Amino acid sequence: MKKPSKTATTQPKLPPTRTAPSLPPKPPFNGKSFFLNDLGKTLFPLRTNKVLGEAAFDKFVEYAKSNSDHFLPQKRVFAMKQGGHLRRTFKLDPVAEMFLYDLLYRNRRFFRRPTNKQRETFGYNFNVGEPTEATLSYRGFKGAMSQYRKTYAHSISFDVASYFNSIYHHDLVHWFERIGASSEDVSALGSFLREINSGRSIDCLPQGLYPAKMMGNAFLEFVQQSGRLQSDVLIRFMDDFVLFANDKDTLLSDFYYVQEALSAKGLSVNPSKTRLFLKGDDEIERALDGVKKGLLRKRRRVVRRGYDEDESDVDEELRNLTKKETELLRELLARPHLEEEDAELVLSLMGNHSADVLARFEDLLRDFPHLAKSIYQFTKFVRDKPSLSAIIAKFVAQNKIIPEFQLFWLGVILEESLLATKQASDIAHSLYTHPWATPITRAKVLEIADQRFGLTELRETHLKDGTSDWLAWASACGSRVEKKAARNYSLKYFKNASPINKLIGEVIADLPQQ
Repeated sequence: MKKPSKTATTQPKLPPTRTAPSLPPKPPFNGKSFFLNDLGKTLFPLRTNKVLGEAAFDKFVEYAKSNSDHFLPQKRVFAMKQGGHLRRTFKLDPVAEMFLYDLLYRNRRFFRRPTNKQRETFGYNFNVGEPTEATLSYRGFKGAMSQYRKTYAHSISFDVASYFNSIYHHDLVHWFERIGASSEDVSALGSFLREINSGRSIDCLPQGLYPAKMMGNAFLEFVQQSGRLQSDVLIRFMDDFVLFANDKDTLLSDFYYVQEALSAKGLSVNPSKTRLFLKGDDEIERALDGVKKGLLRKRRRVVRRGYDEDESDVDEELRNLTKKETELLRELLARPHLEEEDAELVLSLMGNHSADVLARFEDLLRDFPHLAKSIYQFTKFVRDKPSLSAIIAKFVAQNKIIPEFQLFWLGVILEESLLATKQASDIAHSLYTHPWATPITRAKVLEIADQRFGLTELRETHLKDGTSDWLAWASACGSRVEKKAARNYSLKYFKNASPINKLIGEVIADLPQQ
């Protein structure tokens, strides 16, 4: 037998190669994805639209196309801003809402980010066929603002007063035609804007929906495309403008011109938000200490990831608070008069310390109704559901003035977190019968897929009374919890009221029992 050579080396035996598990291919992005992905980020995301969109998005789009000369007048709703100010807009019905997302997605080639760095627009456009993330775009806008303030001697920042409520219907339609949309889509958009607002020519663009923001953002490009602008840089996020230049006269000349250009469209600058000749870094960077700046950065990451997308990532962000950050949040929470900015920090970042927040929860509900959506997001991390339920039940029963926006989000909290608590019936009844309840807040209660709390009887009333409105549509959606025979019996009368009722009834009838 031949002996092995002394110079030969023995190769170690390697373990068999393991192939990494392949991830399932990402489903193609389309109009339906656009609609469903954005729904939770809107101001009044009724589950009815989600259920119908998931089941039959294409059916609703085809219905809209075949009836594009007639959309139903939409229900006015009022979201909230700081200081008790209301933000009026529409809650679009399922047909109108899905039509808008499909229209903008099909025309996505017209909504790409401009490439001119001296005249740059941030946010609300498509990139590689998908909508850009608004929070990331806004962060880019703020970063560019901070950098340019270090580069140029002078700047002016300003925004358009009541922008969405001031856009003229015909200006939007002509703009859509000018950018290259088909005659069919131009005509459909004109009918949509006219019909949803019962023929009124202004205040016709719904707020809080990504495709509407996309139109509003692109419409203002006529300002930065003008050859009359002489400033070194103009950046814009929606209707927030900032001009930069080293020469004051150039800056003022452009500021006057922009106001003239806006006035031709019936728009004007908001004097209270105009800031002239700011220098240096962003205001937040100058004003806040290191610990609070760190908290604000973490809050931005939490908001960007989203409470409804990957809660494990959010939970990890919350666990990574430093001792100093946690102490600062607790100190803010202990203050007798909590400021709005501090309340937002607490709600965003104290999910792992929910017991501390619950001690002030009634104060948060009372003092910050415009933070209702942030309060809802926080409640996902509350483990003590009975205590949370008791606080909300008491608040709704004892407070005679609760704005529509807050009532709506309390309904969402009930549906997603409190149905198993003993106060659930009282909360449902109080929300539905509250003196400030509206059709949209009542619809939020009716669409809850539960047979308890008298909801079945309430839904039957609306399904059989021959109406075609949100109370009836939400009742149809909520009836998916019923057995098919009982559900279809009620839907038989509901479907006779209108063509849209017929479409909704057919979709709901085909759903499996919830």
